[in-house]
Amino acid sequence: MTVWHEQQHEPITWEMFLEIDEDIRRDLEIVDGYVVPREQRGREHQKVATRLSLALEQAAVQQIRSSGRAECYETNTEVDVLLWEVPPTARKPDALLHRCIPDFEQLAAEHVLIVVEVLSTWSGRRDRVHKMADYADAGIPHYWLVSFDKVGTLSIERYALTGGLGRYAHIGTTHRDMGPAAVTASDPFPIEILWEHLEVAPSL
Repeated sequence: MTVWHEQQHEPITWEMFLEIDEDIRRDLEIVDGYVVPREQRGREHQKVATRLSLALEQAAVQQIRSSGRAECYETNTEVDVLLWEVPPTARKPDALLHRCIPDFEQLAAEHVLIVVEVLSTWSGRRDRVHKMADYADAGIPHYWLVSFDKVGTLSIERYALTGGLGRYAHIGTTHRDMGPAAVTASDPFPIEILWEHLEVAPSL
């Protein structure tokens, strides 16, 4: 295993990135061959991402059942998604929905249907500008940006690729004070998520 010393003078390959010790690589991404540290993530940030992943998983299970298992979807949190290999660029979304793939296959943009990034003090510009552009360039159909407070998810901004332009169009924003439904969507399949499913603080 390679230990990362945070000094890089020239780009590396995807294979070299994968050789970095897994415990260290967990907090790293690679962009155009250059390794970059991920933003700081607090406990509430990670809880919100987990709740969203579970909510997407529930919708995915319902779709799998309704299709008679003709379709297969998985959810994940904080795993490498290879956007393109030359120059190597891979991001670790806070949560994502993707088509099922074999265990040995690298998760790549072509498998992914929804990526979710949870906004924080440190990640706002990266999520709204850099990651948004990367996910769009890679052709991932849906991008969600999520804000949160101590109760849980506060708002969800949803973006989608439209017209083959390689950039996202804003398709809607929901806020917790707008009603019980956090997400009601028909694409990539019917998804309904309630705000109460996205709470991280115990109910009083």
